Amino acid sequence: MASITDICNAAISHCGTRSKISAIDEGSAEANACLTHLALVRDATLRAFDWNFARLTAQLAELPPSTSLGAGNPPARWRHKYALPSDCLRLRRLNDVPLLSLPETFYEIAADQESTGAFVTVLLTQAAPVAAIYTAQVSDPLRWDAGFVDALSYGLAARICFELTGKDDRAATLTQLWQATLQRASADMANESSPLNRTTLPEALQARGFVPEVAA
Repeated sequence: MASITDICNAAISHCGTRSKISAIDEGSAEANACLTHLALVRDATLRAFDWNFARLTAQLAELPPSTSLGAGNPPARWRHKYALPSDCLRLRRLNDVPLLSLPETFYEIAADQESTGAFVTVLLTQAAPVAAIYTAQVSDPLRWDAGFVDALSYGLAARICFELTGKDDRAATLTQLWQATLQRASADMANESSPLNRTTLPEALQARGFVPEVAA
């Protein structure tokens, strides 16, 4: 599996330079650029699709009236308030139902405030109980799919290219390559699952208008 250093060196190579780094924290200009942008582009790439390796399911804990979050009770237009997992980058489904197919009044993701003044993210809904299927913030490269790694390397290259080379046309090309590798990797991953054995189709198949054929 590719290491963080491998991904950074691939991104630097995509930029059209011959430089290499030995570690992301070595202090070189190339390493500093990668260190600045890697986590940002990683999370953006994770949010872009419902990656199998980052998909988690969690039964959400309802915040009771006695909670220290805000006034405790959900706003009057909602019945229930839940704490979202701390590693949730993007909510995909509730109770295995795609969010886009639900009425707009079914849920709302909002900010709430602790008694300390710190803000947290909560889910407001009419449903109980609630199981959330979400994309988690996976930082361990050993868990990343090969297609995700490829897309990440182009995304990182698009972010650091102008800083390292001053070539804005190359940066624009790399952005297009990032989007293309994202589409290809997400389609490959979606095709690893059998839609007939799922309540909902993967997002990539929905976007392509895929309708499964059911044998008579």
